Amino acid sequence: MEENILMENQPLNEAPKRPQFITVLCILTFIGSGLAFFAAIWGFVSIKASAALLENMGNAEGDTFGMMSGVQETMIKAVENAVPNLIIGIICSFLCLYGALQMWKLKKMGFFIYSIGEISPAIAGFLLGAGGLIGSVGAIGGLLVAVVWIVLYAVNLKHMK
Repeated sequence: MEENILMENQPLNEAPKRPQFITVLCILTFIGSGLAFFAAIWGFVSIKASAALLENMGNAEGDTFGMMSGVQETMIKAVENAVPNLIIGIICSFLCLYGALQMWKLKKMGFFIYSIGEISPAIAGFLLGAGGLIGSVGAIGGLLVAVVWIVLYAVNLKHMK
């Protein structure tokens, strides 16, 4: 009789409850991964038009401080590496999405997949498109945001198996 009472109060196959913080992070990651996917496609489609616009702006008078040359250098690198940036952007958005889905299920493996998907674009951006100071600042900014998100997930690794 005593065993029946214990069995009724505690289900045998109760899944561990996902902490609310992981739920919020995962939902935001689902949204961010979708936006990153579309941003990669949009960046590829619009890069040549942006390069032409910047080239015309660079020919204009009044570039006293030489700012346009740095922007043009970054844009030239971006145009040269448009296809690799597109591929990396799409693959990494799917890695982040898959990693978040695994962490939604409280699987620790998802954290490592997510981390690769989050850090790779920043490294690729620095290696492929860092044309001078402007590209480097963008890549470093992307890396800092990636590290913050990885730390937010890492705090919750204790809840994952």
